[in-house]
Amino acid sequence: MRILNLEDNKTDAELNAAMISTQWPHCEFVRVDNRADFVAALEQKNFDLILSDFSIPGFGGFEALALACKQCPATPFLFVSGTIGEDTAIEALKSGATDYVLKQRLKRLVPAVERALREAAERAECERAELAMRESEHKYREVFESLGEAAFLADEKTGKIIDTNRCAERMLDCQRSDILGHKQSQFIAGSEKWRPADAAPFECALTRSDGGALPVRVHTAQLTIHGHPLVLWLCRELDGK
Repeated sequence: MRILNLEDNKTDAELNAAMISTQWPHCEFVRVDNRADFVAALEQKNFDLILSDFSIPGFGGFEALALACKQCPATPFLFVSGTIGEDTAIEALKSGATDYVLKQRLKRLVPAVERALREAAERAECERAELAMRESEHKYREVFESLGEAAFLADEKTGKIIDTNRCAERMLDCQRSDILGHKQSQFIAGSEKWRPADAAPFECALTRSDGGALPVRVHTAQLTIHGHPLVLWLCRELDGK
């Protein structure tokens, strides 16, 4: 773990390092004591934790916090100060600081760091999960829209359509918004009689927006997404158009 410590008092920085080393003995500490060196260190973007005094000559704690939030928003930032008051500490937390520790109560430093690192790891995991979900949804949409059949994804229990594709819009001659939320039986003749065991393809007709019937061959598949049983209807025109 690499720790950036903004601290103009060398002794206080050594105390911070000694306290944290009791829990993480192989940490690397980088101490800076002015704005220029702090900014240069942030630009490296390779720190796991930032500790900062609140009062540095010519360089305020809130300015340091703002710079850190801009350059390294995912890196936990803790104030370790002997001069920060309660109101200022609350404002610092609202501005993006993870926590604050008074120098007079340095024993709180290790628990505060543990919590900060744990929360940072949880946030990173959530972000990875969200990214994976977005990528998965994007791939799903690309595949769904590229299908040569009219596709209807419906809730198995209610029969309501929750998704469809452009091919379905073309074949029904209506917009996606006119399809979603409606029952599959409104567009797929005989679908109300479908049961989970009915996996064999069958022929029926799609009911178009003008009331006309479009003969199709239908394949069905059962899916479960987020615990919800769904049915995918794939309808291909019988005349091959």
